[in-house]
Amino acid sequence: MLCLRRSLQGRRVSTRFSSSLIAIIAVLTVLSLGVVPAAGQPPLPTPPEAHTWDPPRTPDGQPDIRGHWSQQNLITTYSLQAGDADREVHIGITGQPTALGRPIIDPPDGKIPYQPWAAERAKFLFDEHWSPSKIEYIDPVTRGFLDGLPRINYRVEAMRVLQPPGQVIMINEYNHSYHVIPLDGSPHIGSGIKLWMGDSRGHWEGNTLVVDVTNLNEHTWFDIVGSFHSDALHLVESWTFVNPDRIDYEVTIEDPKVYTRPWKLLVNYGRMDDYEQWENAIWEGNDAVEVILGAPPEIRRSRW
Repeated sequence: MLCLRRSLQGRRVSTRFSSSLIAIIAVLTVLSLGVVPAAGQPPLPTPPEAHTWDPPRTPDGQPDIRGHWSQQNLITTYSLQAGDADREVHIGITGQPTALGRPIIDPPDGKIPYQPWAAERAKFLFDEHWSPSKIEYIDPVTRGFLDGLPRINYRVEAMRVLQPPGQVIMINEYNHSYHVIPLDGSPHIGSGIKLWMGDSRGHWEGNTLVVDVTNLNEHTWFDIVGSFHSDALHLVESWTFVNPDRIDYEVTIEDPKVYTRPWKLLVNYGRMDDYEQWENAIWEGNDAVEVILGAPPEIRRSRW
């Protein structure tokens, strides 16, 4: 079944040829991982021994995390917040089950700490997401744009890690996303430059790769229902190499324009041996926007 899952992931050139196809893929993915959707799979805390384990090294001295990895908690991106997911609406939009894990570890209640005005905006976007009055109220990923950070890191799809001297490069299977992390101590680019994946600078603290991400634009969401941020978003990522087959990804998220305080996500990654990463181009054949807006089948091939 795992081979079938990999084949399906690799052969998809679009995430949404139809809702029924996505539903089949999602079910096969869940079954292949041996996870029951209703049971949930919260992220595991990082054990203390992760900071004392001595991993193999790359030629330039980095802990060697090269290879293919996949997020293990089966977090879908309908809603990050505990308790506000509507299973039937979500399946209608994506064909996927609702989130199985609850990746927000701080605040303890699993809620994004919005400022009052931002909470109203988030509620408006949530109310709009199934029958939107404007195209910009539809999830940017559904419209074919990049997930951005950190959303690309809690997808189930595979990620390949390369470690050329002085860098870590993460290549995501989904939507041709990639994350280049220089380790040379160079400064960030100018603050006026805003990017979908931001600008990253990293360093190793023992077995943990700490990445400072700035220069993110305001056009990405954290999930389908409109959990949003501004262009003041700042991330500090921690990729902890726990053992040869596990990486824990924890990210601290702050945005003084939108949130009352920093908040944190945690997901676990597992190694995928003998995996072949294939194209997952997203756009060709994607009629999700037309489906959501209720377009008849004969015009769904038009592009926005």
